[in-house]
Amino acid sequence: MTVVDRPSAPARQERKPHNSWAMQPRLLAVSVATPALCRSQVEIEQTMAQLWNLKGVALQRWKRIIEGTGIERRYGVMPPEDVIGLTTAQRMQAYERLAPPLAAEAALRAIQTCGITADRITELIVVSCTGMSAPGVDVALIERLGLRPTVRRSMIGFMGCFGGISGLRAAVGACAADPDAVALVVCVELCSLHMRAQSDAQSQVAAALFSDGAAAAIVASGKRFQEPFLDISPGDGTAHTKGFLEPFSGPRLTVGTSLLLPEGKDWMSWRITDTGFAMTLTRDVPVALRDAIGEFVAGAALGRPATLIVHPGGPGILDAVDGGLNLQGACGLDAARFVLQQFGNMSSGTILFVLHEALRRGCRLPALMLAFGPGLTIESMQILSAQPAEASPRLPA
Repeated sequence: MTVVDRPSAPARQERKPHNSWAMQPRLLAVSVATPALCRSQVEIEQTMAQLWNLKGVALQRWKRIIEGTGIERRYGVMPPEDVIGLTTAQRMQAYERLAPPLAAEAALRAIQTCGITADRITELIVVSCTGMSAPGVDVALIERLGLRPTVRRSMIGFMGCFGGISGLRAAVGACAADPDAVALVVCVELCSLHMRAQSDAQSQVAAALFSDGAAAAIVASGKRFQEPFLDISPGDGTAHTKGFLEPFSGPRLTVGTSLLLPEGKDWMSWRITDTGFAMTLTRDVPVALRDAIGEFVAGAALGRPATLIVHPGGPGILDAVDGGLNLQGACGLDAARFVLQQFGNMSSGTILFVLHEALRRGCRLPALMLAFGPGLTIESMQILSAQPAEASPRLPA
């Protein structure tokens, strides 16, 4: 691996939120959804070995790759045997048909969880790197969820496994700018549509790791719920100050930080071919992350995180974070390993699956979300308590 000088992380004071704690955007809900089709990793191993006609040394290499993932099962919208011979155009047709219902399932759960109605949503941010169409998933969600036709829409595409944080960052920006904003972020990835007929090492790694899933989050401006609301008298139409609405009790979100390691631009890639999208993930990635993660986390956190919400790109990625920060398996890595084991790597939405699992387990705040993707890119976002947090424990030294 070539070693080059890396840019230092931005000075901490440049990332301090300009608004008070009470006015920061809040995370109201996180939800997840998976397709109905579920296969064990053993079944996938056997199916792909047959489709690729692997024998001898090639078959043993494939089995070692599968065993090294630590994955038990994965979900998909289509079985590999129905996908492997499709053209890219046919895969995109399947994406256009199958992505909206899965995305809508996750989104509806998020809306129901936080107890708002769909017409309260002012921003719709859709994240995906496994398919393209226009009109796309965003328009389909408006119809399926009953969102207002005036909802402001954004599509974040082809950013890979850190796309979920990019979507949350867009929501934070929208909610910080508009006191009436309520943002719905939806990540939907159909990685199963890119099982390829090629049996080279990179295609095998992708076929062993990636899965399908959707995740959604709702973010709202904290400003609106700190301001007095007005009671319009039915008699003369005069507006009277009625009182203060309760602030959302959800945790606060920061804008987060990003770091590009340009020497790694060829180590992780996601490119369109005539037979689906081709993934590259080299062994240089976990080495580079292990070297860079300590300094990055030290500069990314506004306080010392009690929990790390880490994207489980694969067991090597989690081992690199564990070793680079000397976590010894603590600080929330068990949630990331659980998601990898039970769901596989679902690209952009996986980080929200880990956040969902960590919150379900009652994780301590502040928490730091970490995800990695092409570039080579490290992305983060901090989740702070609804009220100003007390001093949090240090990461293991």
